[in-house]
Amino acid sequence: MRPNRIAIMMSLLLGLFFAGTASGQEGDYGDAPEGVLAYPQNGVVGQFPTCVQVGPAGFVYHSPLGWARFGPGFDTEPDGNAGSCPPPPYDLDECFADNDAGLMMPVPYTIQGGVEVPCVPPGTPLGVVCTQAAWGANVDIHVVNNMPVDGFVNVLMDWDQNGAWAGSSSCGEGLNAPEHVLVNWLVPMGYAGPLSGLQPPPFLIGPNHDFVWTRFTVSERPVQQDWNGEELFEDGETEDYLLAIDPDDTPTQETTWGRIKTRFD
Repeated sequence: MRPNRIAIMMSLLLGLFFAGTASGQEGDYGDAPEGVLAYPQNGVVGQFPTCVQVGPAGFVYHSPLGWARFGPGFDTEPDGNAGSCPPPPYDLDECFADNDAGLMMPVPYTIQGGVEVPCVPPGTPLGVVCTQAAWGANVDIHVVNNMPVDGFVNVLMDWDQNGAWAGSSSCGEGLNAPEHVLVNWLVPMGYAGPLSGLQPPPFLIGPNHDFVWTRFTVSERPVQQDWNGEELFEDGETEDYLLAIDPDDTPTQETTWGRIKTRFD
């Protein structure tokens, strides 16, 4: 399909959305909780832009092209959380190592019975509060760009655990951890592999331990700085994960699934 035909098709889809008939429109949506419990440890209800008809947040949507995606496959849904929006149950669409999810590390969590549980036991943390996270060491995701143009990856992490993506959190001594941790990182046309292979810069983990909801988005165009996760895209995919943050700063070594990695506990 030529790019101008994509634009024409997307214009028609956007017309449906703005006419108020978005619910039931097949495509790719987010999965982070909106209007329901996001952080059991502090009782915060999520206001992440996920569900079409749950406010006050908007939602993220990608038309069902699938030329740009995370992981080995691409599926569609009529609303966020595989159409069950708002959850529970949580993570109907992405958790970890199914045939759709692109996250390679760390092992994420989900919420069951009001408690965070690892998608694949034992689970692993992103890293330690107020330390640098490096792509390929702390976090990585498999990205594919089969679009006829370069794509862009954006990543959001809710460091202050308030149920929304925006702003930054302070680690003291003038160090701030923006929630928009990766901004419009270019994915060349034809690239397929770990995002770390494109050498994105490290980022500062926020000051709060326990868990943070994280959004990974690949799309055909960039977004604004300090993006809140809400947008309509022609192509691409969004995957949301609940990641663990470790409070300690004493490193130990342990074996996880047959490999040695640095773990903080």
